[in-house]
Amino acid sequence: HTHFVYALVVVGDRLYSASADDTIRVWDLTQSPPVSLHTLTSHTATVYGLAVEGDRLFSGSADKTIRVWDLTQTPPALLHSLTGHTDGVWAVTVA
Repeated sequence: HTHFVYALVVVGDRLYSASADDTIRVWDLTQSPPVSLHTLTSHTATVYGLAVEGDRLFSGSADKTIRVWDLTQTPPALLHSLTGHTDGVWAVTVA
């Protein structure tokens, strides 16, 4: 990343990091040190929140969207962009 990291989530041997550089990075934790495998670039402003449910990654951003990513794809593929918020999305939680 080129700016601050605001959120981390670990799923198995993968770490997902959200940053003020508008990206999400996918890291391979089996490597020492961890290696960045992919950079997800769909957001247009700081990514503040991440959550995982099953094979879906949810990301919330200052661009007022929540993005839904398919973790079964390599690299993770964007499935949906949820719009309609009137301000940035600062946190994401799934249950």
